[in-house]
Amino acid sequence: MSKEKRFRALLLVGLLAFSSVIYCQREYRYKVDLIKVENDTVNVELQVPKLQKSHVTFCFPKIIPGTYAVSDYGKFISQVKAFDNTGKRLPVSKLSEDKWKITHANSLTRLTYKVSDIFDTKIKHNIYPMAATNFEVGKDFVINTPGFFGFFDGYAQLPFTISIAKPASLYGSTSLIAAQQTPEKDVFKVNNVDALYDSPIMYSVPDTTTVTVGNCHVLVSVYSPNKLLTSEEIAKWMSDILDAAKQYLGGKLPADKYAFLYYFKGNKVKHSFPAGLGGALEHTTSSFYYLPEMPADLIKSTIVNASTHEFFHIITPLTIASKEVKEFNYNKPVLSKHLWLYEGVTEYTAHYVQVKYGLTSVQEFLDKLSEKITNSRTTYDDTLPFTKLSKGSAGKYARQYGNVYEKGALIAACLDIYLLHLSNGTYGLKNLTHDLGIRYGKKRYFNDDELFGAIEELTYPEVEDFLNKYVAGSSPIPYEYFFGLAGIQFSPRAETKIFSMGGIVPSISEKGIVVIAPGPPMNEFGKKVGYKVGDELYAIDGVKVSPLNLVHVIDSIKSTMKEGDNYEVRVGRKNKAGDVDTVLLKANVFKVTKTELNKLAPMDNATPQQKFIRQKWLTAPENVSTLQPPANPADVNSIDAITKATYSVISGAAVRLLGAI
Repeated sequence: MSKEKRFRALLLVGLLAFSSVIYCQREYRYKVDLIKVENDTVNVELQVPKLQKSHVTFCFPKIIPGTYAVSDYGKFISQVKAFDNTGKRLPVSKLSEDKWKITHANSLTRLTYKVSDIFDTKIKHNIYPMAATNFEVGKDFVINTPGFFGFFDGYAQLPFTISIAKPASLYGSTSLIAAQQTPEKDVFKVNNVDALYDSPIMYSVPDTTTVTVGNCHVLVSVYSPNKLLTSEEIAKWMSDILDAAKQYLGGKLPADKYAFLYYFKGNKVKHSFPAGLGGALEHTTSSFYYLPEMPADLIKSTIVNASTHEFFHIITPLTIASKEVKEFNYNKPVLSKHLWLYEGVTEYTAHYVQVKYGLTSVQEFLDKLSEKITNSRTTYDDTLPFTKLSKGSAGKYARQYGNVYEKGALIAACLDIYLLHLSNGTYGLKNLTHDLGIRYGKKRYFNDDELFGAIEELTYPEVEDFLNKYVAGSSPIPYEYFFGLAGIQFSPRAETKIFSMGGIVPSISEKGIVVIAPGPPMNEFGKKVGYKVGDELYAIDGVKVSPLNLVHVIDSIKSTMKEGDNYEVRVGRKNKAGDVDTVLLKANVFKVTKTELNKLAPMDNATPQQKFIRQKWLTAPENVSTLQPPANPADVNSIDAITKATYSVISGAAVRLLGAI
């Protein structure tokens, strides 16, 4: 054989071998191009794993973990094209919003499609902003992975390699560890589709801060278009919380790396979501946030509470969960009965850790629980069994879903106190979740119908009765009984005299000016001053007001108010011609009656046993005094007698920002 023929033969063998490697690969190999973005769409290419079927279904998720709502990500996928290894097009037919059928799949090697921006879409959809995609060329790309990457039905457990071409000016923030990284390309590898959908990535001009808390390196990444918030500032807020979490979890965080990814929406930006909708979505080692961009003083509490909540999802459901969660069905809603555990316990723990380790006061914590009692009884159906709510939260009971953050947290609070009461202070909710975590862990699941029995095995028969009655049953929780066990007084209605600025609700207009927003009726002082909804607040008692100093001005003036003092407010008010006039409003200061519903406060006359349980509940172990349980614990109110009490439903109103001031 001549040298030329030998060379041709070797070249042919090489090409065949290369083709075989591509064709026989056992992983998804994705390429994403964030450089060439056209008409708010991104091009995606997939080198397909070897498929053993003559036809396959290419899928995008209908629903994803943590959202409890139908998303239909396939709505934003277009121009799906399939090719064999010669470049020949293969037949593709769309089966539904989220599925495409590809025939001759045993010769399929490559797939291409376009992904559309959900933040800016004109298409009607139900995707939450914290689970959506966003393309702002040169500024920000939000890659919530369920909206970018599909999978083949029956092949979801194969590994994925994701290669992302990006502008050199943008940094990709994520909890994933890059397998390769250059200024213009990132490569990530994950084990399966569950790990992929568990890993959001945000590309933006870098504003990142990393802090170390015990064993964990925590990344805080911020996109704030008007620079009102920074990663350094938020990292400082979160450091104390994470340190408290470390103490609560026994001295070690359950991850070596964690990423907080914050997208702040500019005030004048229009997106496809309902006005005011925002929030966060948890993942195993990260969380993504979509929140309004506003001055730090106005949103700090929201950021800290939301971030703490999402972080504690590491326990439930990311460690302790049912089969429905751990073997998640992306193609149709199959939900667990135990949102009280996944969302309720998480929401409670987020606030509880802050009071336990001295980051908020006892009364602030109790006020938060009081607010949840009122919300759960006025906004939602207090008799709907939580297990039914959970199973139907993506359908029949979708409007009741918000109660998981209200009554769900109250279930957790009462269960915590009840466990401490039954164990005489030695075993609480923290101990229970620890033991459930050991029993199930990240790789095992419980069956929905077995959970209450498993909890009874770890605790007491009375606890299973509690769960059957107040979680699976329709009985309203007798808060006076359970909070009474810890020496906390429950008052359905309480009145106090306070200084107020009128009961107005401050908000921020599109012009960036503090305005009076619609809300509950103003109190008597507000009526005397003469505010009107829509007034622009310029100055209070001679002090200029802006979004940046509003909280400070309010606190300062309230702290120095005295009966009979002169009170002046300069506002901007539209006249009949539509122009804005400056108006000076005046009144003499007087106290108004504040009505508080479902008030919780420490008892002045608590028994020694109640004080002991309260201390065990609300005090960090290292700060517990030598207070001991009484030799003969006093019996606290009969639960059966209190369960028979009737409950009045009082209408409530939502407020924004600081609430009514």
